Amino acid sequence: MIRKSRMLGGVVAALLVTPLVPASPASADSSCGTGYHCGWDIGFNTGKVAFFNGDADFRDNTFNTGVVVDNNIKSAKNRTSSNYVSVYYYGVNYTGDIVFCVNPGQDVQNLPDDGIPGNGIGEANEASSLRLIAGGPFSTCY
Repeated sequence: MIRKSRMLGGVVAALLVTPLVPASPASADSSCGTGYHCGWDIGFNTGKVAFFNGDADFRDNTFNTGVVVDNNIKSAKNRTSSNYVSVYYYGVNYTGDIVFCVNPGQDVQNLPDDGIPGNGIGEANEASSLRLIAGGPFSTCY
């Protein structure tokens, strides 16, 4: 998968010209509800959190296991059927570079991990905020 340096320009350009609106429904998937953007701290079976809209600060969110979401997402799904891409950022309030992004109806399990959460290098265990960007899918996203 193409990393943040190549996807940043296209995704940011779309962000600057596209207003955000709520996600639309997608097909059934019991692990992540229709219309949601979900993240897990272990695979697709353990430690889930679900967002219907973006979230500017993961520090105040926990997975269903009680683990704080900030710098702990290892897998993600975008359960929308619209053109809204899930875009995950290194910093809170959508700051810093883009860690990774997930196109509508797609998922990524076990993101690449450098083994050091929150250091701004890997993809797993790095995200601190989520923004939904219309205009997808983008070829640079999962």
